[in-house]
Amino acid sequence: MKNSVVILNEAKRSEESLDVLTEGHSTRHQGILRLRLRMTVVLTALSLASCTTGEVEPQRVEIISKQEEPTQVGTNTRVSFSTDGIVRAVMNARGLRMFEKQHYTLLDSAVRVDFFDKENIHSSVLTSRRAFINDVNKNMTAYDSVKILSDSGTIVETDSLLWDNNAKEIRSDAFVRITEKNGRITNGHGFVSDEDMQNYHILHPIIDAPAGAYENPHSQAPLSTPFKTGMGN
Repeated sequence: MKNSVVILNEAKRSEESLDVLTEGHSTRHQGILRLRLRMTVVLTALSLASCTTGEVEPQRVEIISKQEEPTQVGTNTRVSFSTDGIVRAVMNARGLRMFEKQHYTLLDSAVRVDFFDKENIHSSVLTSRRAFINDVNKNMTAYDSVKILSDSGTIVETDSLLWDNNAKEIRSDAFVRITEKNGRITNGHGFVSDEDMQNYHILHPIIDAPAGAYENPHSQAPLSTPFKTGMGN
């Protein structure tokens, strides 16, 4: 655009110089020269404009800070957690990214943790799609389709839970569904258990009451609609 303005200014000066040079020539001859000059200026300006608009901008590349890059990346990783020389848990994950400066590790897919009791006997297994490990205290937060299956047959399903490596507990504040071996199902919010899944309870269970379960036999207008109530508040 700037080049076009310069050419137009130069053309104006050239036209003024042309008037001086053609002084004394016929009016018809001066008109022909001016027309040729103007056409040349217009064509030159259009050519420059097309070249300017056709310029390709350099590709922008996003710069990622080195602090955000993982220091280690692994696949099909296996990690053991021990207490007093006894293996209490073995973690397997399909994808792993470790951030040493930030002191945490991300498990990207196919997370599986096998728990063992004090006698080193397998007690339960935890699975999830992803997990976050605090590398300072080795606590792990599992999330996305979390499931625990104890060797006794109890199944716990939730969206997220924390495995406290120091307290040897499994906790969750999310919605929890527990299916026992005998088929009994309990839903609720909040869950606490030991690693062996031998002692567990839901903090706020939800009871599904059938129609008329809380009916007052002496009332003329008994309750007939089912409802849910939270217990343990």
